[in-house]
Amino acid sequence: MTADLIRWRGGPGAGKSSTLIEYCRTEAAAGAGTSDLAVMTFSRSQAADLAARLHAAVFPDADARAIAAMCTTIHGAALRQCLAAGLIESPREQVLQPGDRKKAGVYRTFMDAYALAFDPAIGADDEEERTRSDLPVGNQVIALAAYLSATLRPPKDWREAAAALGLSVPGYAWPIEDLLDAWSAYKTERGLFEHEDYVRLALDHELPPPARVLVVDEYQDVSPAQDALIRQWAARPETCRIYVAGDEDQSIYGFRGCDPALFLTIDAEDRGATGPASRPVSHRCPSRIMAAAETILSRPANVSPCDRDGQVHHVCPGTAEGLARQVENAIAYARTLPGERHPVFILSRYRKGAGSLAHALSAAGVPCSGIRAGRVRFWTGVRIGRDRGALETVTVSPWTLTRAIARYLAGCEIDPVPTVEAEALVLSTLDGRERTAALTALRIRAKQGPVRMGDLYALTGGRQGVRIFDALNLRPWIVSQIHACLARERQRGSEIPPDMVRVDTVHAAKGLEAAVVLLHTGYLKNRLDDLADPVRRAEERRVYYVGATRASHALLLLDFGEGPVCPVLAGVAA
Repeated sequence: MTADLIRWRGGPGAGKSSTLIEYCRTEAAAGAGTSDLAVMTFSRSQAADLAARLHAAVFPDADARAIAAMCTTIHGAALRQCLAAGLIESPREQVLQPGDRKKAGVYRTFMDAYALAFDPAIGADDEEERTRSDLPVGNQVIALAAYLSATLRPPKDWREAAAALGLSVPGYAWPIEDLLDAWSAYKTERGLFEHEDYVRLALDHELPPPARVLVVDEYQDVSPAQDALIRQWAARPETCRIYVAGDEDQSIYGFRGCDPALFLTIDAEDRGATGPASRPVSHRCPSRIMAAAETILSRPANVSPCDRDGQVHHVCPGTAEGLARQVENAIAYARTLPGERHPVFILSRYRKGAGSLAHALSAAGVPCSGIRAGRVRFWTGVRIGRDRGALETVTVSPWTLTRAIARYLAGCEIDPVPTVEAEALVLSTLDGRERTAALTALRIRAKQGPVRMGDLYALTGGRQGVRIFDALNLRPWIVSQIHACLARERQRGSEIPPDMVRVDTVHAAKGLEAAVVLLHTGYLKNRLDDLADPVRRAEERRVYYVGATRASHALLLLDFGEGPVCPVLAGVAA
């Protein structure tokens, strides 16, 4: 490589991103501007966070658009170079992504031509769906094509790709290699590209780097194609320096072809965690949590614990009620900690487990939400109607409705009520022309001054007390969870908003932290045999290690449900 390359290793909370920002500050002090730097990371949310931090700390006088252009994903950097070279003209028209309903027709045309079953709602970024053995064959072909492109492998290697993805592709019934070739030809004929395709395009055309100084965060998450592109840019004479940061112990995207060895084998000067005696200190993870995390990992981490002790416990609530009490206790503890409000994370290996936990909590009356938008909707948006077969398209937020009913039951006529809560109650109790008239009257009243409970009583047929529950035009389980929520609030004397309890997968929580993490120990029974593979077992250790190290004060190993416990968690907080 011709460019100077620095690799900074550090575990959870060690300040990898902060260190890269300091490297950017050094470059800026030496005269580099925003056009001289290309800062790349794994996801768009991480790129946006880096942009905000660089704007505040390094380039406070720079135009916000210049900062945004400087910070992107590796995919984004490759796409920009393809655009500059004229290889792609219109990303809006030419770039495809599974799960994008606007492009569903493009996929459907191909699938229909080959009589392949296909679900257009399944996306490429879902870490569980990509490894399901029961995906429609068309989705499996698309997943295989993306994996093979990301790993720089030919279609004839599809069986190895299927094994890596956990797919059961029916090769005896379908000519998979021919279908992969046909899918590639279909895209080429129409000038279409999936995300991995334009990384390959930039690589194959040996396009120049996006700037003379390259900064890559979360390098442990790069695919072989992305790694090859960075190495190719490093060999270009116009590239002066490359800074990469990462942690091989947090490489958890094997289903996308990522391999921690890519981070460790790039020829670079090592900084950060260069050995047992030179590990950076985590600002997040205290000693007991770090000890549990290293037990999961089965080796020392690339970080030393901070000076807090922390807490690690093994909890086994046998019922939804027991789970709810455990979460309430976690929230109560988090509220005693200094600083801003601290949400509690409940993390599961798979979406199936996360969904079961969210359902149980909601039924017991504890509001919750997902980390990724739309994952947990029990409290954010449900369709109106009592019968599942005859639901309206209109939606209402059960949490907003819960707040409205709490005011409705406790208030007097002169008490003000937020307009959004009043609208939720009107939507849920009235229908047809009566609802339309009430909403119109409500909005007129809101323009004149505060909406009061007396207005709401008048619009919904008079003060009905607890009979208001009977008037709710919602499915019984929604009414029941609102009932349970209000009962729990009366018992504990405080609210728990849905954003205080975040239930999702470990992958969704990567890069985030919470004061208290409940790490679900459950595993899918049909995936246990996969752990006989040392590579797969090592990745599962890294996944649970990432989950455990989201916790800054307390880690609870949570046994809940009927599924087996993941074997890599044996002996942790026993």
